[in-house]
Amino acid sequence: MSDAPFPASHQRIRWIAHCVRAMALIAMAVVVGFQAMFWTNRGLVERTARSDWGLDCPLQFDAVARAWGLVVNLPQTLLTLFALLCLWRLFGAYLRGEVFTDGATRHLRRLGQSVTTMALVMPLTFTVTILALTLGNPPGQRILSVHLASEHYIMLLLGLVLIAMAMVMREAQRMAQENAEFV
Repeated sequence: MSDAPFPASHQRIRWIAHCVRAMALIAMAVVVGFQAMFWTNRGLVERTARSDWGLDCPLQFDAVARAWGLVVNLPQTLLTLFALLCLWRLFGAYLRGEVFTDGATRHLRRLGQSVTTMALVMPLTFTVTILALTLGNPPGQRILSVHLASEHYIMLLLGLVLIAMAMVMREAQRMAQENAEFV
């Protein structure tokens, strides 16, 4: 790509755009690879459930329970991939010099919407994952655990900030267009 869209003072934006796009692609590969590796590894699922999730109840780690775990995590995984795709596209627009454009604003808004949605989906995914791992237990030993954490609040806040920034950018575009029409 040529450096034409940016004056010399904006080369840092290009450098950051290249870095963010590369990191987003790496993150996409890691998300997909991790999900596949995690849910096929009985020992890893068990260690995570016991230590990271703090579950000391009877859990099922057979292939069926782990398959259900993978299935119930798919919406969150796909949403994460969509958010990373929006980020990749947003910084692709920045790389082309499209900073205050409809496309950049749309990508920023979609990124904000996906992050906001992730804040809502994450606790539900955790709840259903625990249910999937205890579904094979006898009646009375199945667990329905709801987990809300500060990270969910921060994700919600970040998503709303991104949506607001996209709205501000859209308003700035509208005002610039109005001003251009007066000249």
